Amino acid sequence: MSAFDAIPQPMPPAELKETVDALRHAVTAATATVSTPDGAVEVTAGPGNAIVGLGFGRAAYRYSPERLGVLVVETVRQATVEAIGAVTETVRSVGRGRTELPGMLGGELPEVPRPAPPRHDDLGADGPVDGEGQQADEVLRRLSDESRRQLAGYAKLRAALAELTATARSADGGVKAQVRAGGELLAVHIGADQFRHEPATLAGIVHTTVMTATAQAAMLMADRVQRLTGPRLDIRSLVESYENPPPNPDDERRS
Repeated sequence: MSAFDAIPQPMPPAELKETVDALRHAVTAATATVSTPDGAVEVTAGPGNAIVGLGFGRAAYRYSPERLGVLVVETVRQATVEAIGAVTETVRSVGRGRTELPGMLGGELPEVPRPAPPRHDDLGADGPVDGEGQQADEVLRRLSDESRRQLAGYAKLRAALAELTATARSADGGVKAQVRAGGELLAVHIGADQFRHEPATLAGIVHTTVMTATAQAAMLMADRVQRLTGPRLDIRSLVESYENPPPNPDDERRS
């Protein structure tokens, strides 16, 4: 059995559109809001570790700045888990057996596949010849070698991304956020002087800082992936266009 036998076959166009529409709807609707019991921190999260909303209540200032930062990270993680859980069953039902999709929506890369080597002996030394006069066993060997090189590069990429992080600071340097490639929030540090702000203002500063770190992590991840894909696909431009979408003409007309 070839490793390529495990690759899902292309869907008919109509079925593909139906599946994509269903997935888009599931992902768009998949948000979860989690609050601490005392209402100090409230987080709304979506798939892909996206933080849709972040709010602080007055109870937030009962904690030390260090503890408040930890509460933010813990609440974000809980909300993210619940958001992914909300979409998992829907994705499984419309994902045509693509069991890796829920994890990918959470920023994970799928496991490295383990291809079975082709059985060159079955072809014989004087086997079929391709259009360039090369024997089929030579073609298979070349393709197999290339596949192994690509899989080795992918394995290195996964290992590198597991350690890749980005750190951002607020404009005044009083808030710092660290995010792993893939969007996982690792740490939030809040300076004691930041408690001079109203809770809503401080929550906005923290949210913006986390989003900045997330964008930086996405760009670092894009650069690493670009090294693997080469010039055939401009990954960095794709990520930049997602992070900075062009203005909507309808919005401009309304303004």
